[in-house]
Amino acid sequence: MSSNTVVAQIREFITDNFLYARPDFVLNDTDALLGSGIVDSMGVMEIVVFLEERFGLEVSDTDITEDNLGSVQAIANYVNARLGEAELRHIA
Repeated sequence: MSSNTVVAQIREFITDNFLYARPDFVLNDTDALLGSGIVDSMGVMEIVVFLEERFGLEVSDTDITEDNLGSVQAIANYVNARLGEAELRHIA
């Protein structure tokens, strides 16, 4: 799965689930989701469930950080890294 596809799917999820009442809001890939009020703590959990279901990841409690889930780009980086790890385990 390409990096652009991952970003697009994450952006679509965030837009559909958190910005539906704010259609004029411009979301950049590096915007802080918590800091800008787009997502709250319950929203983070919704994102975790989405990542687990959509990408087949198991997100551990220690992975739930601002570095991993703080923006669309951070989430995409996290997903791509985890998918890469899974691919490497499959090859080995």
